[in-house]
Amino acid sequence: MKNKKWLLLLILALPSTMWLILETSTINSKKLPIYGPRKAGTANDTIYYKVNDSFYSLSATDSSEQLVTLEKENYPLYALMFIKDEYKKNDLRLAGLWEYLNYKKQKIEHIPIVLITTSENGRSQIQDELKKLTEENKNVHFFSWKKQSFDSLNNSYFLQKPYYIDHSFFVLVDVNRNIRGYYDGRYVAEIKRLIDEYQHMRLKEEKNKLIQNNEIKPNS
Repeated sequence: MKNKKWLLLLILALPSTMWLILETSTINSKKLPIYGPRKAGTANDTIYYKVNDSFYSLSATDSSEQLVTLEKENYPLYALMFIKDEYKKNDLRLAGLWEYLNYKKQKIEHIPIVLITTSENGRSQIQDELKKLTEENKNVHFFSWKKQSFDSLNNSYFLQKPYYIDHSFFVLVDVNRNIRGYYDGRYVAEIKRLIDEYQHMRLKEEKNKLIQNNEIKPNS
């Protein structure tokens, strides 16, 4: 009987203990910026810029395209990079990612990596090569966008970006579809920073869910 009482006490105390650990940990010691335009909302709230998370997916059986939205269940956060046809001649743009996928896969395989290419008249050679990459790495996904408006979509992920950020950088997007970070895919150190900040945001997200799920609400 005493053991059951202690077990019940531990179960009741667990949410409070977890909240205390999370509140005093390094999760709260770092606040990642939110990039892009912003405007004032109601009650002095700030409305942050949201990116488009709908892209074209090539059919597995033919060259037809379907517009799909990255659902938040499978893509609560994601890292995205736009790849133009001319980037094919410069593999160094993805050198840091290749390093992790080839030699440190366990450290990055939990992060959804989204690669966006141009599309025109079916598959292109670069898309066929990316398809092989996605088959070998289940966390890597590629989608496409119409060539005539590709630059416009690309630029929309870099509105009011810092001057030193290039339009071929990786972009970290959170569950609210706000931009939280930019990373130069040429460098291993930048991919490591992407992984660390992704994990940081996931912990913050889980902390917020824990608090919401265990919030004590007054009876109406």
